[in-house]
Amino acid sequence: NTKEQTKSVCFVATIYPAHGKSPILITVLFLESSILVTCRRMISGQQRRRLTTPTALNCLVFSLLLAFSPISATSLCQPNSSSRRFSPKKSTVVKNKVCRNMHLRTLSVRGASNDIAEESPSRQELFRRRGMAAALFSTYFTVMGAKCALPSVLSQLTSPKIGLSFEGLTTKPQTLMAQQLTLATFAVALGKLLLGPIIDYYGGVLSLKVCLAVLMMLLAIISSSNHFITFAISWIGVDFVFSSCWAGCINAIHQSFPETEWATRIGMIAAAARTGNASAFFIFAVVLQFCSKNLPVACQPWRYVFGASAILQIIPISLLHFFGGIKSENSQKPKETSRERTALFPMSDSTFSSIKILRKEASKPEFWLHLTSRSLLMVFSSFLLFIPTLMFHVYGLKDSSAAQVGSVFAIGCLLSVTSLSSLYSTLEKREKVLLSTTLMGIATVCSAAQFAHTRGIFSLSTNLSVFTMFLWGFSFAVPFYIPPSMFALARGGKESSATISDVFDIFGFGLLAVFNGYVASIEHSRISAWIPTFQILTACSIVSLISLGFATILE
Repeated sequence: NTKEQTKSVCFVATIYPAHGKSPILITVLFLESSILVTCRRMISGQQRRRLTTPTALNCLVFSLLLAFSPISATSLCQPNSSSRRFSPKKSTVVKNKVCRNMHLRTLSVRGASNDIAEESPSRQELFRRRGMAAALFSTYFTVMGAKCALPSVLSQLTSPKIGLSFEGLTTKPQTLMAQQLTLATFAVALGKLLLGPIIDYYGGVLSLKVCLAVLMMLLAIISSSNHFITFAISWIGVDFVFSSCWAGCINAIHQSFPETEWATRIGMIAAAARTGNASAFFIFAVVLQFCSKNLPVACQPWRYVFGASAILQIIPISLLHFFGGIKSENSQKPKETSRERTALFPMSDSTFSSIKILRKEASKPEFWLHLTSRSLLMVFSSFLLFIPTLMFHVYGLKDSSAAQVGSVFAIGCLLSVTSLSSLYSTLEKREKVLLSTTLMGIATVCSAAQFAHTRGIFSLSTNLSVFTMFLWGFSFAVPFYIPPSMFALARGGKESSATISDVFDIFGFGLLAVFNGYVASIEHSRISAWIPTFQILTACSIVSLISLGFATILE
């Protein structure tokens, strides 16, 4: 090692006088001279598949230094007369070998293809990407915030004093509201079924602008409505439009960002969803408190909540319109879209290209494995709705404290998607499997611990139960959001990513409707009544762990 390290130091010294680099850079390269030993060994076939962690980190550090320093692999490989103080033939061979490997490592770090490195984006391209990131974040932030408007004012809507008018309807208001929510759930499933191919056809950016405009119009109608029928039809429309937003964002990510940024942007919109939920309840509480103090009771404060939700949609529409209209540098030679081909060949099969791709992928086992994992994790994540009920009846917390435990769950989700989503895209297949199975293993332990508590096997303290809820939220978020969305983007592409994403969610919503109905019907005050619930959740977690692991291996 000492001999090879000395040769590497000499190699750096050979380059230094010819290129006039700063003493700071050459000092760093001297300290990291062992990296060159690793490069030379990898060229000669040694340690090709058995790199230790320190060696891998050293390679990463050196590649980053090379990537961000003025030295380029091309310039390093150019012959230079000043290097001839050593044996010309031997030094040239060493230089060419090391430079070739450094070039390959740089490509790997930058996430480029096997042959060509991705060029650094220009300022305009960076401006466009950052703007689109802000547009997509604000889109899901405001949409998820609007979804929280109904639970925030549900009690006011059925109030005989300030609520909606139920004139001409003989059924109780609470029963009518429950029936309306059931129909809205079916509207979400219908939207997932129908809107995916349309989003793929017209593109995610345009689809999101149309959906947000329709959503804003429906929320404005609700804020000015008086009768329950008008409200019910409008809210069913809101849920129908809402069903397209995740698929629209996925397709817009494919349109607007390179593949190396997909996982980061998926994590970003997932974080926007959780942040939107938390922020909406706070903002709507402030709005309701302001209205109750400064306006007469007859003003019906719930109208201002829906009105604020409608106004907020202007922000993402404006951002999507502005930044979505800037041409990407990566689309100078765009491929023919399905819509362009259809214009040339009106009756061609390209009209159904998204369905064709879906059918092709549905014949592969990894598609069904991802679908199984995503659907079961949707059930697993929906337990958030029942956390306050569990903490109130099983652990004896007050209503306010029990509701705060739900926010702890949401914080865990937020931390997970913000810290691990960008890391996921940089991992190798084996590392992705390890990360996913580790997180799902933690989620399984959390669910099994709650099952053991309700079964009486052992007792969890309140603080420990709150901690398990945090881990629950942290562990399921990345497996739920990132792998199936990355699969939809990679396999579906521009023409079918939204369709595949929606198909994953259709099955999930079907299971979700059954599970939520069951949990809502049990006797919550009886601890043993929770046992089947945690049996179901633990089984979902175990099956998801296995299916996601095999899906990642087969990709």
